[in-house]
Amino acid sequence: MALSQLELAFRVGAGLFVIVAPTLLFLALWRGLESMRDDELVERARQRAENAERSSTEWSVGGSAVSVVPDSGASRAETVACPSCGTENRTGVTYCQACLGEIADP
Repeated sequence: MALSQLELAFRVGAGLFVIVAPTLLFLALWRGLESMRDDELVERARQRAENAERSSTEWSVGGSAVSVVPDSGASRAETVACPSCGTENRTGVTYCQACLGEIADP
């Protein structure tokens, strides 16, 4: 069964469209996302991360430095281990924060 030239041209065109269209759509999406990028916001986040690495006990809030006192553990809430996965959860919770398994009351 021989294909006519018009049918062959249609099949080749459809094949090229299926191969090329996703690539063109991806590139258009990439350019659109690049144009929406907020470089100032990215730079501020990068600087904040660098500052946090340098000094884990000081951070900047509203332009002023705030010192953080490490927790001595005295004010820390008691915890209970999940029977399913072993994750530590606060006492009094009904479900585990990691696996959502039910935690029995002690």
